[in-house]
Amino acid sequence: MNILKAALVHTRIWFMLLALTGATSNTPSYADELQPGNTYKIVGPVYLAGIFKNLNNRQLERGLAVESLTAVQFKGPEVAFQRKMPQGTTMTIIGPAPKRVPLPFYANRYFVRLDPKDPPSELDVILELNRGIEGSLDGLNPELFSRVLTQESN
Repeated sequence: MNILKAALVHTRIWFMLLALTGATSNTPSYADELQPGNTYKIVGPVYLAGIFKNLNNRQLERGLAVESLTAVQFKGPEVAFQRKMPQGTTMTIIGPAPKRVPLPFYANRYFVRLDPKDPPSELDVILELNRGIEGSLDGLNPELFSRVLTQESN
């Protein structure tokens, strides 16, 4: 009898996990609307941070570090620098960036270009749709970003 109860509990657990996985992977994402070429102005507090990919090799060089655009300030040994972006800075979506971990519930990431960017660098700039960046405006928080309409998007 105990074996039967244990099997039933395991079956229920697996069924709930399958249902949860199906629900998260089939749900349309707010990030589906971010398209390469879309341009936005920064209108709220957004921070640019230099992040080392490997703590054993702390160099601000392409491949060894990235610049991350976030809505929160954070500290840690992986953070080389962090500064507030001036309002009015233009951000253009270049294209999707690989996820840190390829699971459906991890935030979508995008390569972006900032203009002006002072000081300029050769590091990739990553926008990760989490920590307050995500929202309803094409997947972005409208308190932080305003869409810039161009001739192509009209």
